Amino acid sequence: MAKKNIKLNYALKSEADKTQPALLYVMFTLGGKRKKISLGYKIVPEFWDSETNRVFISSKQTQLQQREMKRINKFLTQFEHYVSTMIDANYLADYETQVERAGTTEKYGIVATLKQAIEKIKGVETEEEKKNITPLEYFHKVVDEMPKKVIRRTSKIIEDKTVGHHRIVLKRVERFFNYKHWVASSFSIFNKNFESDMEHWMLGVEEYSANTVAATFSVMKIWLKQAEEDGLITDKSFHSWKSKGSDVQHIYLNEEELKAIYNLNFEEILKLHPNAKYEETRDIFIVAAHIGIRYGDLASLNKSNWDLVNKTVEVHTHKTGATVLVPLTSTVIEIYKKYKGKFPIPREKGKFNAQLQKIGKLAGIDQTIYIKKNVGGKIVIEEKKKYELISSHTARRSFATNLYLRCKDARLVMNFTGHTTEENFKKYICVDRKEYVDMAREYFD
Repeated sequence: MAKKNIKLNYALKSEADKTQPALLYVMFTLGGKRKKISLGYKIVPEFWDSETNRVFISSKQTQLQQREMKRINKFLTQFEHYVSTMIDANYLADYETQVERAGTTEKYGIVATLKQAIEKIKGVETEEEKKNITPLEYFHKVVDEMPKKVIRRTSKIIEDKTVGHHRIVLKRVERFFNYKHWVASSFSIFNKNFESDMEHWMLGVEEYSANTVAATFSVMKIWLKQAEEDGLITDKSFHSWKSKGSDVQHIYLNEEELKAIYNLNFEEILKLHPNAKYEETRDIFIVAAHIGIRYGDLASLNKSNWDLVNKTVEVHTHKTGATVLVPLTSTVIEIYKKYKGKFPIPREKGKFNAQLQKIGKLAGIDQTIYIKKNVGGKIVIEEKKKYELISSHTARRSFATNLYLRCKDARLVMNFTGHTTEENFKKYICVDRKEYVDMAREYFD
């Protein structure tokens, strides 16, 4: 009897939203029974050609997506070749019946056999992909897969903000690769000279700050550690890259400056900008400056446990997952009652910070601040007005610094800020040499 091939049909899992990727299935009939197996690939329906049973490449796709489409088509060709050369439908129909009678279908049946073949073909394809993938392609793959991953240490999904930071660094790395004509390079470029080459470009050509250089290397080390685990890189040089920046000069607002902001009258500014909601921005900034929470936790104020009798608030912090109990000042209680416990949702951070700086200017916080920065490998002194440096994070630094200046007890304040070492805490607060002298003077007096 002549060999008879199994006729394969493909179908995408039916989804309500046709713009979203859907699982690809292969289906066939054997011995009068219909079989269906997931191939493990997801495809956006508009990219699937049901006539050719292949995905097609489109200008709508990113370079990484186009590469994935080619990989799927290559897999389908190899899978069909395996089925046509290794499987005889006439023989398998009898074999499948025998396997069913023996009760071993799950282990030895045709579906199990094809699933093993699928994994084997994918395994070979994965190894070939590893050999041919360029660093930029690999970095794109790592960053694109980040939203699907969970951090092992915390069991949390990676935040959008973190993914966004990785994407910014990736664009920076792409510009450097173009500058060096390394777009189609291999992982061998990550040798002992790579760090100095890229550092020179960032500092000397692009004039980034030293802290931006350190932040870039810190992110790249994450990617390269994954590449090392995948067997793509053997040179260990990247482990010693500098990935810690120098301390950045920050400001805080003292208690008098916070009072000046809280006592502002917004009548004039509201005549010019009636929908700007400066007062709401001011109020939640003042709350943050009195209870020490981050900008990212302001939205959770309405879900926090407020106890006005004992004058405390219990806040669950998003970044660390810790829950802190903070005492309430009369100012915070006043604002709480003003909004009847329903605080306004903070604006987008850029607009929030822009409004804070205008508020600081209105409050007369215009002291001249001299900032020393490393730009392009050179020390530059910038002159700024203090209100220009106010941001959402100024509230938390103000809370920590003002409380520390009052109690002189780092451990007490660390209970509310979440710092685990005094060394890091001392870098966080904004106490200058004169304030340390003033703190010490009471002991001499």
